[in-house]
Amino acid sequence: MIRRLLVSCVLPFSLLIACGLLTTLHVRSAQAQSAPLEYQVKAALLYQFAKFVEWPAQTFEATQNALCIGVIENDLMANALSSIEGKEVKGRRIVIKQVKPSDPMDFCHILFIGSGMEDRLKGLLDRLKATSTLTVGDLNGFARRGGMIGLLTVENKIRFEINLEAAERAHLQISSHLLRLARIVTGGR
Repeated sequence: MIRRLLVSCVLPFSLLIACGLLTTLHVRSAQAQSAPLEYQVKAALLYQFAKFVEWPAQTFEATQNALCIGVIENDLMANALSSIEGKEVKGRRIVIKQVKPSDPMDFCHILFIGSGMEDRLKGLLDRLKATSTLTVGDLNGFARRGGMIGLLTVENKIRFEINLEAAERAHLQISSHLLRLARIVTGGR
């Protein structure tokens, strides 16, 4: 079932194997097993996004050995992300942090903003404007509203949109390999 859903993802199956996405779904804890399949796939995509994004060097000064993925009040996503916690991307160990909307978030390299934050999205994105935090969300129109990568479910397939202008304002470089797989959108300032 997981394999069928992954194949239906926007990423071609051969690229999934090359990137190691299938191995990412190796569930390492009972907590991750309790996450619905949709969130396991989204967690695997966040892991892959981390491989295809370059952050400014100074972003890692305070957290030399870690790449922090933050999740705002979304237990399903946090449980799914536990399957990638401790893995390495570009020599940095992944750490997962759950944060509240009022918490500082600028220490996160990737921040997942789920559909439960609909009313707070603008404020959250405004707070992150001066940071190099890659924002990923599954809210309707996320990338068009100023987020960087929006996850969409279309005909039971997970696809994504990238707001390249938002990423560039945050001094993030997204690989052309990832950009070719996405729909590029604009919006949100």
